[in-house]
Amino acid sequence: MNLVRLIYASTISDQFVVDDIGRILKAARVNNKAINVTGLLSFNREFFLQCLEGTRQDVNNIYHKIATDPRHKKPEIIDYQEISHREFDSWNMGYLQNTESLAELIYQHTKSISFDPYKMNGESAKSLLLDIRDEIKQAESQ
Repeated sequence: MNLVRLIYASTISDQFVVDDIGRILKAARVNNKAINVTGLLSFNREFFLQCLEGTRQDVNNIYHKIATDPRHKKPEIIDYQEISHREFDSWNMGYLQNTESLAELIYQHTKSISFDPYKMNGESAKSLLLDIRDEIKQAESQ
């Protein structure tokens, strides 16, 4: 089975409301588990940065749903590649809230206090998401 990793950014639309993040996570966790897609979502009340890992068909199908979801606008693929192993295999959809620790990680990777994932390349976006993954794991173990 060929696995792929897709990293994309999008901007929240005017139709997005704060409670939507909980609904998005709940649906993603249920739906992704059913088809063995893993990943992580980062959100800062303006932008989404998300990684999806799974079969090419499943990841593509999910991305197409996201790209047509009225809560997102300007979806843009930052990185897409075949992979030999998953980096986010612990979660059907991991998530780190917009906290001080997330702000610190964003600054480390972008050297900016304002987060704009559209300015990131694939490697920097993946590196940030891996550090977010590690931050979540550390918080879960405490």
